[in-house]
Amino acid sequence: MARVHGSKAVLWIDDQSGTCRNLSGDYNAITFNRSKNEPETTTFGDNSTQREVSGLRDAGLDVTAIWSSGSVTEPGGLLDEMYSGSLHSRIQYLPAGSVSGCPIYTACMRLTTLAVNQPVDNVVTANFSLALASGSVTQACIA
Repeated sequence: MARVHGSKAVLWIDDQSGTCRNLSGDYNAITFNRSKNEPETTTFGDNSTQREVSGLRDAGLDVTAIWSSGSVTEPGGLLDEMYSGSLHSRIQYLPAGSVSGCPIYTACMRLTTLAVNQPVDNVVTANFSLALASGSVTQACIA
């Protein structure tokens, strides 16, 4: 895959009714985190392998958006709905945009943090985090 400009990213989030919402035009930063717990399993006399057990996996998204209040078609409305509903949402993250051959990551996630930042001399933004709620992250390529 070729190098990609950050402005191409797309993030789809299902609202509580199951409707897929693309509010990517309001997002200005996305960090996709994946980690795996690697338990120490070395034993006496084992000099070839330090870790033999594959650990538990986790994933999360940290997002910054321009705050727009209103219905679920706006970031504020969608995030408020996710926060008050406490339900899991399907997330689809396309770091290179909707370009053929590029990856798409899909996961069931829940909203874990939401902060609205309102400086006196700048635009209002929202920072929010999504964490893996069930299952695992799947990866596919856009046809």
